[in-house]
Amino acid sequence: MCSSAFESAREILNYACEELDRSLKLRDVFLYRNAADKAFLALIIALNEYIKLKIGTVPRNHTERRRLLREIGREDLRATYSDLMRTLHEEAFYEGVYQPEEVRYSIEKVRKIIEELESELNVRSLN
Repeated sequence: MCSSAFESAREILNYACEELDRSLKLRDVFLYRNAADKAFLALIIALNEYIKLKIGTVPRNHTERRRLLREIGREDLRATYSDLMRTLHEEAFYEGVYQPEEVRYSIEKVRKIIEELESELNVRSLN
């Protein structure tokens, strides 16, 4: 099973990486902020798909997403999601905090989460 939502999340994350690299070369804070928010969007898409496939519900907002992750026993993922939301969405995008290494680290963390979630769902579908 290869979900088109996971494919979309990866594609958006690739755009985020390209935009981050371009923003650093051009010293463009607008591109930097957009790159961070694209990475966060990729995470949301992947988490929503994961939750939907696990329990048949698509979260409507951040609060519901965190609650559902806790309910399905993924407190680890809930905590990581909250941390990435703070770095990518709140600090980088909204506040304009310029920490390229934190954003790059967060982007790689999102990439690993997407792979982990898709792998977990693929393993389950084979059983």
